[in-house]
Amino acid sequence: MYNRSTQGPVAYYFAERAQECLDAARREQVNAARAMVLRKQAVSGDHDAIDLHGTTVTEAEVIVLEMLGKRRQGQLKIITGRGNHSIGGASVLKPALKKRLSEEGYAVKAWDAGLVVTIS
Repeated sequence: MYNRSTQGPVAYYFAERAQECLDAARREQVNAARAMVLRKQAVSGDHDAIDLHGTTVTEAEVIVLEMLGKRRQGQLKIITGRGNHSIGGASVLKPALKKRLSEEGYAVKAWDAGLVVTIS
């Protein structure tokens, strides 16, 4: 039988541990997505482009902002895809990234299957 006054601290402890595990899992998901994007970039040999196919919006935002933070100037071509495999056939990444990058103050232009960010 549950007794709130005596078991409350125990429930709180396990809720905290569960949150820590969830946070760690999210970090690992971003790490795996980053590794996938970097692997595709290395295979393509184009260090001015990244292919975000297979990433979530959250993962893509983290990865793109990290990569832009390391650049001093030039352009980064971001391949988001057209959304052919998304529900409704519309890109999810492209509008979300365009909005976020614009909010961060980046000059962003859309193209058919992605975005181009110019850093000057």
